[in-house]
Amino acid sequence: GMENVFGRHATIAQMTRDGVRELGLELLVADEAYASNTVTAIKMPDGVDQKTFMGKMRTEQNVVLAGGQGKMSADIFRIGHLGAVEKSDITEVMDALKVVLPQVGFNP
Repeated sequence: GMENVFGRHATIAQMTRDGVRELGLELLVADEAYASNTVTAIKMPDGVDQKTFMGKMRTEQNVVLAGGQGKMSADIFRIGHLGAVEKSDITEVMDALKVVLPQVGFNP
């Protein structure tokens, strides 16, 4: 039932946050108590152009990311994991990030 759905969202969200941290990226919300189980917001690394990065992710890796909103539109990117998202989907996103981030100047 719904408990399983909520549990899956929590598992996928934790996998996403852990993967992002392992790559050396900084989460917008570092405190797990406030982190969303439906979307993960990541701070754009210094010196990395968000449009270039997100464009390469989309065109070269077939991974669509969201930018920020309002004042933070260019300062973050977001990975959505609500609904029919599986562990393999998050693995694909992390693998794509490993390829694209160095290409756009991110070297943690």
